[in-house]
Amino acid sequence: MKITFIMPAVGKRNKKKYIKTWQMEPLAIAQLAGLTPKNIEMEFFDDRIEEIDYNSKTDLIAINVETYTAKRAYDIAREFRQRGRKVIMGGFHPTLYANEVLDYADAVVVGEAEELWAKILLDFQNNNLQKIYRTNKRPSLENIYPNREIYKNKNYLKVGLVEIGRGCKFNCDFCSI
Repeated sequence: MKITFIMPAVGKRNKKKYIKTWQMEPLAIAQLAGLTPKNIEMEFFDDRIEEIDYNSKTDLIAINVETYTAKRAYDIAREFRQRGRKVIMGGFHPTLYANEVLDYADAVVVGEAEELWAKILLDFQNNNLQKIYRTNKRPSLENIYPNREIYKNKNYLKVGLVEIGRGCKFNCDFCSI
């Protein structure tokens, strides 16, 4: 089995390079790579700094979607689905607009993926991928280590991002985080 992780750009002009300020490692991708069993092959395309190989021999496409990248993420998903690939989307935007995202993906992660990822992969391998995977609780970040090998041969800034906490413990109704 092979998973392709995608970090979409805000937008894309054909054959044009993206702006240089986006050359930091996307930590969410490394977190998922770190949770992926070693027997599963992985590849990663960062749409902000490289072209995506839509003809890659892959089984599952996992796209991290933020609201400002949603339109581009939908375009990417459409291309892969036309080639018969299964697409799963997660991130802030799918958490807030799961039903919209389902128009473009085979499955959506609502909330944090850490405690769902193993089940998602098992469901996919058993040809039983659910439409929505949801968690309302915050995962423990203890013993979760990003797999930075996924960044190999990428031209990122020499800054290693870390995560020591996530979000806010308060549940204010005006805040999406």
